[in-house]
Parts: sequence; C-alpha cells; structure tokens
Amino acid sequence: MSFSILSPEFKLMLSCCRVKPGTKELESRAEALGASIDEEVFLALLIRHRVYPLVYFNLKEESRISEELKDKLKQLAAANQLQALQSRHMQFRLQKEFDLQAYKGFFLKGVTLSEQYYGDAGLRHVMDIDCWVEQKAIEPIAHWLFEEGYSSVPDIRSMNARQLAFVQKTGHDLQFLTEKPSQPKVIELHWKLRGPLGGFNLRPETPMNEGDHFLYLCTHGTEHGWFRLKWLFDFPQIMDLVNFDWEEVRERAIALDCLDHLEITMMVLQEYLNEPLPMAISSRLRPHLYDRHIMYVRQAIMAESTFNDNDTNRLAYLKYMLLLSRRKFNWDLVLKYLTSHQDWNLLPLPKQLFFLYFPLRPILVLWRRIF
Repeated sequence: MSFSILSPEFKLMLSCCRVKPGTKELESRAEALGASIDEEVFLALLIRHRVYPLVYFNLKEESRISEELKDKLKQLAAANQLQALQSRHMQFRLQKEFDLQAYKGFFLKGVTLSEQYYGDAGLRHVMDIDCWVEQKAIEPIAHWLFEEGYSSVPDIRSMNARQLAFVQKTGHDLQFLTEKPSQPKVIELHWKLRGPLGGFNLRPETPMNEGDHFLYLCTHGTEHGWFRLKWLFDFPQIMDLVNFDWEEVRERAIALDCLDHLEITMMVLQEYLNEPLPMAISSRLRPHLYDRHIMYVRQAIMAESTFNDNDTNRLAYLKYMLLLSRRKFNWDLVLKYLTSHQDWNLLPLPKQLFFLYFPLRPILVLWRRIF
C-alpha cells in the first residue's frame, strides 16, 4: 500500500483539517471525491496519522463515500470519545493530587487542547496524557501512579541512583503504562518541556499563554518531524480562533530560541494545508536554510511504517535531530544513544560500574537482537 500526497485519498484527508472547513478545503474535498477513492487506503491513512475523529466529523454526512466506511469511522470516533472521557477524568484526579500536595503542574496537548480549540474533547485523537510537573513532584506522583496500577518505562523502581541521574540528565519525561480498561493507557510526566536538543527554553511555573503554547506545539511537531498529521491539524483550529500578532510571535520565538521550529512549522502548513505565510514570517524567511529539514519531514509524513521502527529510520531521525541541535557536539544526545534501560535490564551492574555500559553497548544490542 503506497501513500502519495498527490493521491485523492491524501487530498481528501487534508481537506478535513478543520472543524469549520473553508472554501479551499471544500473545493479540495470536491476535487478529491471527484476522483476514484480507494477507501481501504484512505482508512489506513487516517489511522496512520490518527486524524479519523476529525475526518469522520467532516464526512459523516458525505454521500460520496460508502456507508461501510462511515460505519468504520463512526466506531473509531466513538471509541475515541470514550478515551477522551477517561483522560479527562484522570486529568481531574491528577490535578486534585497536584493541588493537595501543592505541586506545580499543568497538562499539555490532549483533551485540554481539544476542548479549547476543537470545541469537543473527542474530535482530536486521544493517545496519552502529557503533563508537566516540577521535578520534585516526579517521584511522589510516580508512586501515586504505581498505586493506580501503572508501571513506568523505564522502570524507575528497579534503578539505582546512577541510572536515575542518567535518565534525568538525558531525558525529559517518564512514561507510565497500564492495561486497565477504565484508565488511560499512557501517562507521561515531564520535568522538562523539551528534550536534549535545546530550543524552546521556557521554564514554566504556570500553564502557558496562547503564544507560548503555539510555539510549544511548533517545537513538539518539528522535533518529531511532523510524523503524524494529527499534530499539524491542531494549527488551523488555533489560528481560526486566536488573532495572533505574528510580529510578537516571531519575537517571542527568538526569545525562547525556537525561531527555526516556528519557521519550519509555517512552511509545512503552507505546503500541506495551503495556509498563507504571515508577512512577519515570510518577509524574513530564508527557506534554503531548511532544505534538509523539509526533506526529512516529507519522508516522515509519507512513511507507511511506524516511527523509528528500523535502523534506517532511526539513523535518518538521528541525523534530523542533529540538524535541530543547538550544539555542534550535543553530548546529552550522544549519551542518549550510548546506553538505555534495555541494556540495564539485560545486564544489571552496580552504580559504581555504570560507565561499563558505554563500551558494552554494541555487544548488548547484538545480544538482544540475536537472543
């Protein structure tokens, strides 16, 4: 199954990027539906990019697609609505715990973003709960989640002090997983807003204002190579509701060291969703600076595979991350690839011998792949 941005299936998906479609989206939709749509390919695209709730909202009254496809989309959208309710309930409980312990914390993306800008918690695909908390809250909130039936990846309960310090230095979040059907499957606790690349250097104390939140979403999507169009579809909703002063947004991006993330985002929005570039951005934009970035983004968006699912993809992503790195030699980023919790699980070493994981890395990786 091949995906092409020029295909009617891809065009139809892009035409559903808004809760309130405009003339350009409706014209593009009519053009796509005027061609022959392979509904199996179309559904695979929606699942791959996790945009089926919004697409179903746009197409549920559309007579030019089959009832069978609409039924499948309806089932997926209904399941997403249930997940949204579960996420909202868990966010309420987490916030109550933050308040009870007087911890600073707030939620990123997710149902909060969907309710604010889509007008419905279920119109944006629900995958996990992301929240930022001050670093001193990580351990107690982690134990609260353990009591709720979650386990962490990596498992911090089995780590020694040296391993925990390594995770805190090279990472920016912990992932908590559960199989309980009544709870969100994934919760991520962030002690930093972004990872080791640098950029978006905001040190928050309270939830972000609309401008900073916009730039955070630019940075998040750009660092992931816009692998899922779900993240890109957030921007039309936001820009339809918020009247940004783009000069101020650009100046704030410079202050937060994420101007490249803003400019790449706007270029991707123009290329895929035909969004016009604001004059404050376009007048000083030098597109050639981002040739290699945009090339990677195009490949990532069109990829059929899951993110970093093989060595070729992982190497391409590492090269892309180095393009975004603020340092010529990013030691934290290099360290992140020199050992991992899989190595620690395979060969438990005392904290005094932690340094041995680095030279042993090739052997441990090979051992896991063979056995």
